Amino acid sequence: MLTSCRLRPAYAADIPAMGELWRQVFGDSEEVTDAFYRAFPQCRAAVAENGAGEIISVVHTLPQTLVFPGGTLPVAYLYAIATRKDCRGQGVASTLVRFTEALLERLGYAMAVLTPAEPSLFAFYAKLGYVPAFTRSRTPFPGGTEISAEEYRRRREELLDLPHIAYGQDTFRYLETAYGVKFYETATGVAAAGENYTAEVLPEDLGGKPFAMAKWLSKPRPLPQGYLGFALE
Repeated sequence: MLTSCRLRPAYAADIPAMGELWRQVFGDSEEVTDAFYRAFPQCRAAVAENGAGEIISVVHTLPQTLVFPGGTLPVAYLYAIATRKDCRGQGVASTLVRFTEALLERLGYAMAVLTPAEPSLFAFYAKLGYVPAFTRSRTPFPGGTEISAEEYRRRREELLDLPHIAYGQDTFRYLETAYGVKFYETATGVAAAGENYTAEVLPEDLGGKPFAMAKWLSKPRPLPQGYLGFALE
């Protein structure tokens, strides 16, 4: 049963509490969460708070662009969806996701996209109307010659001729500052990798297993399997 709570858009003053909840749920460092909020000042979020005014659940949303044959669409990437451990299993997250979707639809977003944090969550999000829409393989970093983030972004778009998310420079800055990622030209394409983390290798990462899910917020239409990418892991 849903715990009585208040749903509302988040404000800048909520960032410390949202960051703390994020770290509790996902185990990330303060450096990672601080880097996120610095890199994405345009990030929107929605929160659920209990009767004491404590934030017990949060959904971050990042504006992205879906590129597909024939055009582009504004989509929102739902990220770091976190609910306090003692408040789970009560419908809080489901209700907050639906609340977020309603806000996004009013703002003109055509689709919501998310990456389940673990395989079991595919079933959870399927109940909310999300379907697998993006696949990915995980290719080890093959080595290469370092290039700029802007050059990587340009080459990435050249390699992706299927429906995909076109990330902005803020995403690449976040990868650089939070995970030490650098960008490379490889023997077959491009790669983004840090010392202990491979974000993406193209074109080798194309195809593979279901990786991310999507839900049309308005005007549903067919969408072939596409490619999301590194999903800010």
